[in-house]
Amino acid sequence: MSQYSEQTQKQFSELEASHERMKILTASMDKMVKKLQEGHDQLSKASEETNKRLNLVFEEQTHSKRDRDGLDKNINKLFNVYHNMKAQPQGHVMDNSYSQDDLKPDAMLSNKARSLSQYQDGDNMSY
Repeated sequence: MSQYSEQTQKQFSELEASHERMKILTASMDKMVKKLQEGHDQLSKASEETNKRLNLVFEEQTHSKRDRDGLDKNINKLFNVYHNMKAQPQGHVMDNSYSQDDLKPDAMLSNKARSLSQYQDGDNMSY
């Protein structure tokens, strides 16, 4: 019976050592899972921040493009008005073939252009 007792004692010691190794492995795995969860949380947060920034950049570029398109449109209108003015023969009173909405200070500009062309015609030559 002492043989069984020694063998049982040896098996019990091996079982206890195995149990201790399992505790250590479980603790190590718990730490790894915790680190993975923290990393996942950090990645999620960084992803959210990146998406917010990308949305802001996209929104800013959209507004900027809209502003540029509007500016280009206004520049083209002004360029056309300028060429129309240059195409007028000297002394000819310029007609307003463009709408009042094309240029905001349009009434003042048109009045000055008319008075200038009348002056060039010699209509207002009183000194």
